[in-house]
Amino acid sequence: MNDLDAYEILIREHEQMLQSYLLAMVRDPSLAEDLAQQAFVRAYQKLSTLKKKESFAAWLRTIARNLAINELKHRKHEVPTDPAVIEGMEDIFRPLDAPGTADTWAERVRTVELCFGKLSEVLRQTCTLHYMRDMKVKHIADELSISIAAVLKRLERGRSAVRRCVEKQLGLEQI
Repeated sequence: MNDLDAYEILIREHEQMLQSYLLAMVRDPSLAEDLAQQAFVRAYQKLSTLKKKESFAAWLRTIARNLAINELKHRKHEVPTDPAVIEGMEDIFRPLDAPGTADTWAERVRTVELCFGKLSEVLRQTCTLHYMRDMKVKHIADELSISIAAVLKRLERGRSAVRRCVEKQLGLEQI
């Protein structure tokens, strides 16, 4: 198997994950697809700089995130660079990189959706407003008539609960 064949396999294994990740950032399916293709090309060009093969998915997301941020800046869109938002996305995606998780990305996404659905209504509502509707913490606090600290705590608890559930569902808690 040559390098191009191996890279084709990596694309097939990571394409759905990368498009889901980018869609969460840019909220435009065609832009997410274009950025994913650009990220794969850039990753192929820079593959020799990857130090650990097991870090490929996280490395690829970093390339894609940088491309997305640059594209959104170029288009004069608000760029989702809030470190808490990016870290929240990574909290969800990181456990899915582990070897031995579900066979396909679609199965992994279903696992995340299942775990998100298990959140209490309070946590699910807060996380939906922040991560899916891109509301700022201050606006969520105003809408829910709670403090900013309470919003931040709910977001932290929601991320932790989803991460623990995903790890349990995919058998990753011992990793």
